[in-house]
Amino acid sequence: MKTNRVTLISLIIAILSFSSYEVVSKTVVGHIDPTQLTFLRYLTGGVFLLPFAFADLKKRQKGMTGRDLLNLFALGVLNVAISMNIIQIGYQHTDASLAAIIISSNPIFVALISSFILKEHLSFKKIAGLSIGIVGVLIAMGGTGDMSEPDMLYGIILQVIGMLAFSLYTVFGKKTSQKLGSSAMTAFTDLFGALAVLPLVLAKGVHPFSFDLGAIWIQMLYICIFNTGIAFYLYFRALESLDTSLGAMSFLVKPLLASLIAAVFLGEALSYQIFFGIFFVSAGIYLVLLSTKDTKLQGRSKKKRLKAMDQAPEKVGMES
Repeated sequence: MKTNRVTLISLIIAILSFSSYEVVSKTVVGHIDPTQLTFLRYLTGGVFLLPFAFADLKKRQKGMTGRDLLNLFALGVLNVAISMNIIQIGYQHTDASLAAIIISSNPIFVALISSFILKEHLSFKKIAGLSIGIVGVLIAMGGTGDMSEPDMLYGIILQVIGMLAFSLYTVFGKKTSQKLGSSAMTAFTDLFGALAVLPLVLAKGVHPFSFDLGAIWIQMLYICIFNTGIAFYLYFRALESLDTSLGAMSFLVKPLLASLIAAVFLGEALSYQIFFGIFFVSAGIYLVLLSTKDTKLQGRSKKKRLKAMDQAPEKVGMES
């Protein structure tokens, strides 16, 4: 499948933005409550994506039922109120490079969860990929600090829980995305998720729109508009022209880029364990993607055989 320059540039900008999020979010710690940041991030990102969502729905000639809205609300709670909120809190207790590695291992757990919930075939290649990826995460964790420190361990546990919740969101959101489009699903789950987080912000006694804007306005502009709004729009726009597997594989560079950015801007150390971990995680995800591609090819081959068998009796009848 051929790709044009605009598509590739869109994908590169999106991945660079996704890779920098952990680093940028570390710089706002102490200036804004993490739950408040999650609320503002997804509220702003959802509002930004809303016009694109309506345009895409109109193009697809799709209307939303009450059941669709209820489903989108549930997905928003799972993604924003649970997953991203927990991950954002975890950022305060771990290095940015470790956070990127844990979150980028999401495709591995999506494959595992899909095998149970969606009954997708769990081949030997996929099992090998899952095992190698998990080993990679464990290796990388060993190179990011003293694992015996309660604060570090607490942050890791939070991020793993948040990543697993995001994996569930990815699996359950598959059918919704196929029906309504990725732009609409992202916009509405962002908005519904932000509304679900709002009571948590108020319960903390935090004013949802009051924070030290003067100290972090550049970071907030980047996180809310560019990272959550524009970057996701560019990514989904690129996927319209790219093979899905190629788009997903682009996330393999996220841990390495995040680690390099964290080393440059936050002074985080780059240990050999991190590079080994990145290698194993990348290898694991690559095997999972290969397994998925093999399954699709087998499905197409089976359809061709069935079609040929259906046509065979017709040819016999014509000959007689």
